[in-house]
Amino acid sequence: MTPVRPSLLCFFTAALTVAAVGRVSGQPMTRCAACHFANVENVPAPEYLDDWQHSAHARHAVGCHECHGGDSSTYVPADAHRDVLPPTHPLSPVASRNLARTCARCHHGIANAFTGTLHQALVQAGDMRPPDCATCHGPMRAVVPSPAALEARCAECHPAGSVRAAYPALMRSGVERLNALRARADALDDAIARVPEHSRRVELLIAMYNARQSLKECTARVHGFDVQKLNAAVDAARRQLDDLARASTAATADEQR
Repeated sequence: MTPVRPSLLCFFTAALTVAAVGRVSGQPMTRCAACHFANVENVPAPEYLDDWQHSAHARHAVGCHECHGGDSSTYVPADAHRDVLPPTHPLSPVASRNLARTCARCHHGIANAFTGTLHQALVQAGDMRPPDCATCHGPMRAVVPSPAALEARCAECHPAGSVRAAYPALMRSGVERLNALRARADALDDAIARVPEHSRRVELLIAMYNARQSLKECTARVHGFDVQKLNAAVDAARRQLDDLARASTAATADEQR
């Protein structure tokens, strides 16, 4: 009997994993992830597989190769891992000094705002103490920290009695205000959908699009770690939503007359 080559064994095992894991999780499965799940005992830090599987990245089929490099078109290990570097290598796309640039491929505004911070400047200079993208969002799960979690994380480097001791609480307050505006925008979406007159509804939808863009700018400001600029952006977005709420109410009232 002709022995099965390892590359073919990996191919068939990974193909079965695609079907099995996909049925259980409901997530799309990339080729890299399928092979890693099929060979979990040989994968460094296998706990990251579960983190990835339950992440927004997995839901959008953003696989290992998008951040780590390699060739996702093959199941042959040597080919799939060609040019993949460990995170400790200075040229790795996921090394701390390079991570913001890697994330910027999809998260342009947020990553670019972070790139201009003192945190990133210190990391670029070789200081490993400041945070990078993975510090707050995790290396794989891509979580969005709650305001309380963000405050606690900031306080690890800016504790009581330090020069920027007030900073963590101020950031928490700014993010809480931003989250409240996001919830308000969601509620206004429902109100706009109930405006019966088509042209008025289209005007309001355009205004809502602009307000959502302002909320994205607020999110970028969070990642710029400038409390004054964050609060200014949140205030501007709040005014937009105030105007939108008044216009939505007026449009509905006019139709009821």
